[in-house]
Amino acid sequence: MSETDDTPTDGPAVADLDPETRELVASVEANADDLRELVELVVVAKRLGDDLAPEAREAATDIREPLADLRLALEREETRDLLEAVGHNADDLAELLEFAAASKNLAEDLAPELQAAASEARHPMAQLRLALEREETLVLLRKLGENTETFIELLDLLEASHGLLEDLVPELRTAASDARSPIADFRMVLAGFADAHETSDVDPYEMGQGLGHALALGATVGDPEVVDAVDAGLGAFREDEEPEPVGLFRLLGALREDDVRAGLGQLVDVIRRMGANARE
Repeated sequence: MSETDDTPTDGPAVADLDPETRELVASVEANADDLRELVELVVVAKRLGDDLAPEAREAATDIREPLADLRLALEREETRDLLEAVGHNADDLAELLEFAAASKNLAEDLAPELQAAASEARHPMAQLRLALEREETLVLLRKLGENTETFIELLDLLEASHGLLEDLVPELRTAASDARSPIADFRMVLAGFADAHETSDVDPYEMGQGLGHALALGATVGDPEVVDAVDAGLGAFREDEEPEPVGLFRLLGALREDDVRAGLGQLVDVIRRMGANARE
């Protein structure tokens, strides 16, 4: 065939077409390759659809009943409420899923450590189990259960005592610091008393009895009236000027004074009582 035979003879020429048609023809000629590939793709898709149509029909037939059940389930009021609740709490559900994923990863990381710890604790747990199965342990637990209220009161008392001790600790420390020197002196007194007891051959009972009499005598001597009388008499020895010597005539003259006679009377009474006690 000649070149003139390939040229289409029927139909209007391109120059005779309107501008829009000429523009469409030009666009088709410019995208002829893409249009050809698109047509081929459509043909392939059609053939694929023809091949898959029986399988798709069979799959649709198989899932028809499950889809009906799913439709009924979705149409139930409980399902709608559940879906609404899930929708309202979507953010919390997402956070929960993230937390679950993190927990899963953490559990995977901790699983070897937990297995090792369980293996190491197996023997102590067995010993603890044997200890708990002993009769003494059961008796102790039974008594603890019977005295639960008393135990709780004791714990409350210990808690209150702990708080009280915390409040008193600074005061006790201050008192201990202040009493350190007197306590040291008292220890020295006791040490001297122990040394004196070792050097003297005195029965401990007699020593204690003597100390009791000494304390009673000290209580008597400590009477304010006795102390004032003795202090007034000993005041003559504390004066700067020495008293004048007393002769016989001056002594006889002093016996006329009321104060001298009162003092001699007390002195004679003391000597009389000491003599009576010595005769007993």
